[in-house]
Amino acid sequence: MIKDESPDQTSATQQFDESETVLTKRAGADGILNLISKFLESAGNVLLIQGPPGAGKTTLALELLQRVQATRMGSTVVPPARFYVPSRIPPNKLRKHFPWIHEMHDPFSKMTSPDSSMEGSAEIQVSEADDVFNKVLTLKRSRLRGLIVIDSWEGALRNTSEDGRRMIESAILSDPDDNRVGVVLVSEGGRVGELPNLVDGIVTLSSSELDGRRMRTIVVNKLRGLRVKSDRALFSLDKGKFNLLANTKFDNDASAKPNILSPVPHTKSSFSTGSRDLDAMLKGGIRRGSSILVHVNNTVPTMGVRLLLRIINANFINQGGSSFIVPFSTLSSDSVAESLRPLIGDDSLNQRVRIAEYNQNLPPKNWRVQLNGKVMDDFTLFSNIWKELETASSSIILAIDFDRLVQVYGDDLMLPSLANIGARMRDAGAVTLAVASDPNKITEAFLRTADYYLKVESINDTMVVYGVKPFTNVHGIEFAFDKGYPSLKLTEIV
Repeated sequence: MIKDESPDQTSATQQFDESETVLTKRAGADGILNLISKFLESAGNVLLIQGPPGAGKTTLALELLQRVQATRMGSTVVPPARFYVPSRIPPNKLRKHFPWIHEMHDPFSKMTSPDSSMEGSAEIQVSEADDVFNKVLTLKRSRLRGLIVIDSWEGALRNTSEDGRRMIESAILSDPDDNRVGVVLVSEGGRVGELPNLVDGIVTLSSSELDGRRMRTIVVNKLRGLRVKSDRALFSLDKGKFNLLANTKFDNDASAKPNILSPVPHTKSSFSTGSRDLDAMLKGGIRRGSSILVHVNNTVPTMGVRLLLRIINANFINQGGSSFIVPFSTLSSDSVAESLRPLIGDDSLNQRVRIAEYNQNLPPKNWRVQLNGKVMDDFTLFSNIWKELETASSSIILAIDFDRLVQVYGDDLMLPSLANIGARMRDAGAVTLAVASDPNKITEAFLRTADYYLKVESINDTMVVYGVKPFTNVHGIEFAFDKGYPSLKLTEIV
């Protein structure tokens, strides 16, 4: 039993029926975790967490313990009763991997130094039926608000008889009228019998692979009495915490006043992407004079890719850089310009941004480059524009949609001039940022010499990105708009 120091609260429990609850922890985007916590607040609910070894069951159980609500009685806040009953993990190992474990509260303990009590402790084995049986009954009868975790169910039953198993099941599944205690059972999928049919909720954790990279998924199989709108999500176990990857949102924060994007500084050798997390994933940003291919799966919302490119371009422009953009076929040059204008300002847009446009009927703009779809004509115009940008800035980024090139010029656009553009940009220290969704010859040729190769997908409504060059783990993408401009945060799945 993991404990820490706490006063004897049993005398205070007589007043609990008239009390209000106090929230101890809620994560902003953790929809499924909030739902499970709400489920466990209902008196007597029992949750089964199942999954293979290493799936993150213990981490989730401890996260749920942290989220248990306290109780307020007037001006007094009574900590919730939180029991963690391990049958296979030594306390010193628990504290090593979960440093906040000392916050677990045992209202029946009068020990003053829980940490010293654990020194030299042998592995805890809850093998007798009475151990679990008595703990559960004591807590339920106390009328304390709380949560008890039994990790694992198989371990608790390992050396028990059939009668002992029935005693434990009876203690857990019984529901006294004044019971205020939820129960979490962690299972490895072994000796569970009819338990899945008897518990009130079931959550399954699983681990899989995406191109040789770890993926973690939580699935809510049932939560009796609650409507589950989204029953699955990706998560990470980074830093020993259960980190739910938020569904990727693309909406601006209406309460935030639009602001010029505050750039993430470049270094002497590399350009920043505008996201410190993405820079770290790329081992320090995008090296000067390099090329990067971003392959976008057809599951990814277009707005997600547009936001990513907008952040990269704005971060580049706001440090004195120039940008030439060939946008998606579904976007006009006006749309791209208006999305960049609030982030970089009118002067930067007019002086150091050029956006390709194939619609000849649109009026001229300083930033608009009207192309006619004829290869040689457009290549000549591009070369002239490139010289103008070079005089305006020593650093340039070319952001180009390869699918749009194929749509306009065909899949056989394999001219020496394209290779010359690439060589010229490398020599100038410029960056070529290409986006592609469909396989084509241009993409294949570009990939052979690309310095960076990223893949973007959408899984369970969460955008994820991972590197092929360089090889990286999968990272969940989260956009924020609280600063008045979009920003990008990544969560690595480990």
